[in-house]
Amino acid sequence: MDNPVKLTYTKLENDRSQVFLTPEAERIISGLPPRPVDVVAVVGPMRKGKSHLGNLLCKRKSGFPLGNQLKSETKDFWFWIGPHPTQFDRYIMVIDTEGLGDYDDEQQRNEKDLKYLVLATLFSSHLVFNLQGNLDNTFVSQLRLMGDLSEHIRVEKDSEDEGSDLGQHFPELWVAVQNTHLVPPPGLSPDDYLEVVLERKGHRKAVRAHNQMTDAVKDFFPRRHLRLIPPPTADRDTLSNLDKVTDDALQKEYNDAVNNFTREVWNSGLVKTVNGVSLKTTALLDIMRYYVGAINAPRAMPSVLGAYEAMAEGECRRGVEENMQQFRETVENTVKPSMPTDEEDCNKRIKTAAEDAVSKLCADVGKWDKSGSWKKHLQDELEKERLSLLQMNGSKSRTLCDNILKEVDESVRENLGKGVYNRIGGLETYMRDMDVVYNTYRRRAFGKGPAVETVLETFRTAETTRRNMIKDTEQKLIEEDKRPREEERKKKKARPRVAAEAQGRAEAKRTTEAEPQRLTLGSARRQRSHKGVDVLTYFDIVIRGVSAEWDDLARWLGFTENDIKVIEAMKRDYDNRCREVLERWRNREGKAATLQALKRALININHKRTAEKLELEDSSDYD
Repeated sequence: MDNPVKLTYTKLENDRSQVFLTPEAERIISGLPPRPVDVVAVVGPMRKGKSHLGNLLCKRKSGFPLGNQLKSETKDFWFWIGPHPTQFDRYIMVIDTEGLGDYDDEQQRNEKDLKYLVLATLFSSHLVFNLQGNLDNTFVSQLRLMGDLSEHIRVEKDSEDEGSDLGQHFPELWVAVQNTHLVPPPGLSPDDYLEVVLERKGHRKAVRAHNQMTDAVKDFFPRRHLRLIPPPTADRDTLSNLDKVTDDALQKEYNDAVNNFTREVWNSGLVKTVNGVSLKTTALLDIMRYYVGAINAPRAMPSVLGAYEAMAEGECRRGVEENMQQFRETVENTVKPSMPTDEEDCNKRIKTAAEDAVSKLCADVGKWDKSGSWKKHLQDELEKERLSLLQMNGSKSRTLCDNILKEVDESVRENLGKGVYNRIGGLETYMRDMDVVYNTYRRRAFGKGPAVETVLETFRTAETTRRNMIKDTEQKLIEEDKRPREEERKKKKARPRVAAEAQGRAEAKRTTEAEPQRLTLGSARRQRSHKGVDVLTYFDIVIRGVSAEWDDLARWLGFTENDIKVIEAMKRDYDNRCREVLERWRNREGKAATLQALKRALININHKRTAEKLELEDSSDYD
């Protein structure tokens, strides 16, 4: 912090002058790492070197502005905070206050002076009352405001203790008298001399007010000191530029006095406390807020225990906030990276982080959270976070599982688009492909959170519809394929009967028309029969002509469908199947297996040309 910053400002609200902390001061104090703070507030009449003394306590030559006019330079409270000059585990905060008596209206002056004195007393661990001159009746009268503190501060909250035991909670008082040539009487230290000044003056009515004031100062400030600081120089120009001149330009007695005074304050070891508890920066800000708010309230009165409660509440609130932040960081590092994961494992990790946060809160602020309300508040917030994180895990699980299913099912969808399954046997192929899809999904989605099964079940519903469509398509194709074959089968079944009738009519006609020739041919056949001609000799011609339609020939030769299936299973190719039919027919029919019967069967299966070849072969043999 390079320069002092305004700590308070005054504003008229509801026809009353009220004091507020500045936002910049709150930002600076709350932004510091938490450490104890030694707060030194400098109060006193205006134009008496108060701001210069404040700069020295900051271990600086300049900072708080110095004035050389009758008008006060400092308005409201200003502060500077930084590393402590001698105690390295804490900060020092020096508050320069507006000079007392800086008003023309006496009533307004007394009201504001008392309000500022109350705040300076309550804010500080060291209260420096800066004066000039000698310790006479004028000095004592300037301490009159001290006697009124009990009317404006309480120890207990909302009580009528009238300031009893305030001395246990008030800061250490340092009365610094500047520009004095006073020397304590022989044998008395400055502190002893202060006690002499504060002695009661008897019991007369005229000195009763003096005695009440001095008694109040001694009651309220059991730790009190007097320090006498001689003039820095007799040169007026030097006095007007104390923030610019070097120590060499000042009297040695003055340098020694102020150096001893500042070191005593720094080395006292005191830090700001409330109700015996040392305050760190954030807690100090809490009590400042409380005291400012209380002193502004029309019928309220700041109390030590009220400040303690405000500090405790602030510490508990920050404890909850800090542990919530730590919980979120832990979740960010240990829970979220593993998402999506098994819900039980996810929940276990979240609960572990939450239990650590609650344990740390109890260790940090348990002494203030007597009712456990802040612990309960943290637990409620952690429970909300737990449910939100489980929801996040479930959402990530659904997204990931959906993506895995889309990826492993992509090839099946492409096949559907291409119509790969729109054929007989397509359903079986589809089922094999889906087995691969389901197995791959389970392998890749294993341990990926609570949505693994729910996503799969949703997919199964859609996939069942898809499978049924393929099944229906295949069934239609099968029916369409069977229809022409069934019709052909019926035609083939009816063909021998129709052909036989037609053949009968044709033979009757030929018999009538060729009776003479029959007699001649009969004589030739009888002669050929004597020669031993067998139908077996024509089998090769038949096989060459009709082997591809061997089953049709078999039907016309009187074979059943079952006979045909047996022959088909026995012989691999058409030629052998055709030969097997002819040989079985010859063996079965014996002498009835004539060339004429074979020719009729060939004609019936539309192989008239082959039949004619047999006839030519037969004629050749006759010739």
